[in-house]
Amino acid sequence: MRNALPSVLAAALLAGCISAPVTSLEVSWVAPKVPQFKKLLIITVASDEFVQIAFQDQMAAHLKERGVNAVASHRYFTRYTAAERERFKQSIDESDADFVLLARVTKSDEGTTHGADSVIGTDGLPSAGATGIYGVYAGYYYPGYGQGGDYTVKTVTAEASIFAEKGGKLIWSARTRTTNAQAVKSGADAATQYIAVILDVMKKDKLLP
Repeated sequence: MRNALPSVLAAALLAGCISAPVTSLEVSWVAPKVPQFKKLLIITVASDEFVQIAFQDQMAAHLKERGVNAVASHRYFTRYTAAERERFKQSIDESDADFVLLARVTKSDEGTTHGADSVIGTDGLPSAGATGIYGVYAGYYYPGYGQGGDYTVKTVTAEASIFAEKGGKLIWSARTRTTNAQAVKSGADAATQYIAVILDVMKKDKLLP
């Protein structure tokens, strides 16, 4: 029982360390000359419609606060079929917006990590099972051999891009990565953190005042 207790505590502490989702910029690109937005249509592609709804509504509101005439399309896309491609094109063609912001999830990875498989843990300190060379050696062949809990980490990569001329010309794009995405509580929470990063990048790239 004495040996089991440190393992349980280590697992709980480790889960706490990695539980908060974090969204950060990977890279962004902006055209040399960016015209002023007259009207910006927001459209989204992701597997979760609730995330799309939250993103479109929140993003439109934040951009309007910054003086951009942004509108949520309220068209949500989760599949790539001939019918959906036509609906996507129709959404843009029927809009009177001269610019389109497309936000989409490009990659989602999920994997189980063993708390004791690394010598240095997420807290920057040696893991519980790394007290001797034989424990570290065994961990190579038997993941999770040492003390420490398993945890699942989900990473989501997303892109936001702005196109001019009814989607015909790319003028800006940014790629972000969200780690610990498994801990996101709702679509609204996911959108809130993502939007904060996107707005900062848009300002950095001089698309916003």
